[in-house]
Amino acid sequence: MADDRIATIIKEIQYWKEHKLLPEVQCDFLLALYTQGNGEVTKRKAPKNSILYIQLFLLVMMVPFSFLVVYFTQFNSILQLGILLAFIGYATWIFLLYNKRKNVYRHLAIIIFLAMILITSDFLSTTVDLNQLFTVLVILLNFVGWYLLGRSLHLKYLKIASVLALIIVLFVNFSHLFSFN
Repeated sequence: MADDRIATIIKEIQYWKEHKLLPEVQCDFLLALYTQGNGEVTKRKAPKNSILYIQLFLLVMMVPFSFLVVYFTQFNSILQLGILLAFIGYATWIFLLYNKRKNVYRHLAIIIFLAMILITSDFLSTTVDLNQLFTVLVILLNFVGWYLLGRSLHLKYLKIASVLALIIVLFVNFSHLFSFN
């Protein structure tokens, strides 16, 4: 019976170590203590860093590729929109994947996602080509959405970036109404 309890304790300590509930040094000490130095304390799972790096590389490269697709190609508008929507879908998938794991890369994924939404909405508003005020309104709505998302996810940097972007867009587009002499 004592061996069963020790095996259960060892499994719990390994769980703590794997999920970083205790510092790794303490987990190693406890494992060495309960296994009397015979346990496989240093055994680790092989990290899947290569897949992580590929995912992050693709995520980051979506922003320049989206600019390339929108501004420097002569693709049909529907094809351009399809590519942008595929990029948004990938960014959403990466965000949900890393958010579920509480990984730090979820912040990068949400920033890329919001940048892709901004590029896509700007593309759509200029494709519709109503007037410049409509495009400014769409961009302002994007930044309001950033602020609301920052509030719901408790991301201070997103709230600050959205407020600064709102101020800059309003200043650039409506500064001609005021005299700065």
